[in-house]
Amino acid sequence: MVVKKLDNLERQVVFVVDDHPIVSFGLVEMVKDVAPHARIRQFSTLKEAARHAVAEFPALIISDFHLRDVQADTFIGLFETLFPSIPVLITANDDKVMAQLKRHQIDRFIAFSKFTPFPKLIDLIRIGLAQANIDLMEIPKVSRSLTSKQVEVLELIGAGHSNKDIAELLSISVETVKGHVKEILERLKAKNRMEASIIYRHTQIRKNSRAEPSLHNN
Repeated sequence: MVVKKLDNLERQVVFVVDDHPIVSFGLVEMVKDVAPHARIRQFSTLKEAARHAVAEFPALIISDFHLRDVQADTFIGLFETLFPSIPVLITANDDKVMAQLKRHQIDRFIAFSKFTPFPKLIDLIRIGLAQANIDLMEIPKVSRSLTSKQVEVLELIGAGHSNKDIAELLSISVETVKGHVKEILERLKAKNRMEASIIYRHTQIRKNSRAEPSLHNN
């Protein structure tokens, strides 16, 4: 692999390698939530990912353990050869595979189950992104709670509605919606509507995770 000097934008590359489209889409969306400036590339085989890595230099790999072009007993060796020194998040479903991965005790490899509770999964993705020096969006603590009407407005923003749409759905004026949006941005210390929606969603995830028992010990 030819090494070249990379600027900060070029280093913000994440490879998601999974031949299950729904799982792949979910992983991509989680990365976007916590690292909106990252560039994400999706692949269904390791061979395809390795070919593109020569030119794109990924900073982080998120890969399924059960890829159709990789034997389980050669997985770690292939990643050590193809992606040396790059942090790798590995999804696996069975305890035997998880135990095999943990036995290697390589710091840059993080193994987790696809049954890992969502809040913990987000935390592991944030850890992997941080190890890769990819810029993370800070999720501040909400110092002032939102009113019930502001929560309604924020949830509609998250669903992609415009101020006019929200005004019609909530039977209020557009100016009132704008006032709610301004207050929401101030209370959540968000730069824009999209960031406010992400901050609120992650705040709710953290809140719910404290009440939910773990589904899988990993």
